[in-house]
Amino acid sequence: MDERKQPPPAAGRPRLVAAHTGLTPPQEAWAAYTRHAIACSTCADIDRTCTVAGELYRAWVAISRVAFRRLAEGGA
Repeated sequence: MDERKQPPPAAGRPRLVAAHTGLTPPQEAWAAYTRHAIACSTCADIDRTCTVAGELYRAWVAISRVAFRRLAEGGA
């Protein structure tokens, strides 16, 4: 039998939406790096080096190190 276990929500009742949550600092830094790398013609060229991408990558590494250190120390 394919019967519903719960009644459907009442008509006119708004659907529940999960609260908006932000990304963690390492996720934000990685997103900035990938957004840049996807759109950058210099990043797409294997024979050229993009200084902006390098800076964004180093920022991601530094932010991630801080986050991992905080986790290792038991902080949030």
